[in-house]
Amino acid sequence: MPRPTLSTMTAALTSVIQVVTIAVLYVTVDWYIDHAEVSALDRLPRDAQSAWMSLNAGEIPDPNALAALAPLFPELDEATEASPVEGVLYFGFALIVLTCAIGVILAHRIVAPLTRLTAAAEKIRQGDFQVTVEPGATREVEALAITINSMASELYALETRLKFNTRAVAHELRTPLTVLQGNLQGMSDGVIPTNERQLRALLVQAQGMSRLVDQLNTLSLAGTSDFVRATTTTDLASHVLGTVTLFQASTGDAVQFRTSLQPAPAKIDPDRFRQALLVLLENARKYAGDCGPIDVQTGLNEVGQPFLSVRDQGPGLPDYVEHSSFDMFWRSERLNGRGQSGSGLGLSVVKAIAEGHNARLEVGNNPDGGAYAKITF
Repeated sequence: MPRPTLSTMTAALTSVIQVVTIAVLYVTVDWYIDHAEVSALDRLPRDAQSAWMSLNAGEIPDPNALAALAPLFPELDEATEASPVEGVLYFGFALIVLTCAIGVILAHRIVAPLTRLTAAAEKIRQGDFQVTVEPGATREVEALAITINSMASELYALETRLKFNTRAVAHELRTPLTVLQGNLQGMSDGVIPTNERQLRALLVQAQGMSRLVDQLNTLSLAGTSDFVRATTTTDLASHVLGTVTLFQASTGDAVQFRTSLQPAPAKIDPDRFRQALLVLLENARKYAGDCGPIDVQTGLNEVGQPFLSVRDQGPGLPDYVEHSSFDMFWRSERLNGRGQSGSGLGLSVVKAIAEGHNARLEVGNNPDGGAYAKITF
């Protein structure tokens, strides 16, 4: 059953209290007037009572009874006229006290959920995100409770994720830093010879840490106004052609890229788009570079949306881990035999860039083998 709004409930309660007050006041005052009249008549002599009842019935009273009533009539008339005023005052005051008490109780019932929401918000402010608030009796309180519960759940998940990512970053940097520190210490002590080969190996370690820091910086900017900027409508094919050509030149003949570039106009940030494409090309080279050519395609899908896809002929993704491909620091165990491993942030970066363009990233396995990654704008 849908909950009423707070304004509706307040108006309904006010109306009910008013109607009940008027009805009770009318009944009690009417009863009090009748009771006051009966009490006044009971104090009259019997013949005066008989004359009064005859007059009320529209009959002519006995002359002797009327003579007995005449001296007492002003006093009786004054008593009956004063009864309504006294009834309204007495019972009106009593009803005001009663309705005030009812109003306080109802106000407390309405405000109680807000008090619980305030307490829950205070716990969240203090860092306790395992908070659950029961919805109140009104629609606004229910919506606010649902929002606070959702916010607390998301903050708890974010806190858990942040702790995991912090540990993962420390783990990722610990090994290369240990290698650098050990080799530099050995060189300074004269234990390890200082030669070009050794320096190049240390440079590779430093470059790996630099890439990790750059990727973390990219992810930290995701969702901000500075992440995707300077967007312009341009053809994806032209950007892809230049980037693939340069990437092919850097890899030499070890990896073959095949392009099928159809016009695909889209509004993009060229620098971020190039960054995402380089990640996809590097992933394909690393995991499937020895398994055949890598196909890069642009164009429009069946509903006219521009897209970019990178497909390889490698081992593909295991079905049970396809959903993990966007998780930070996740790596596939299906390496290409080179013994290389990345930071595990690549597809997380690509997904963040795609979402910054209001685009959609899909990854999966091709029907004929290999894996694919597709960004649809």
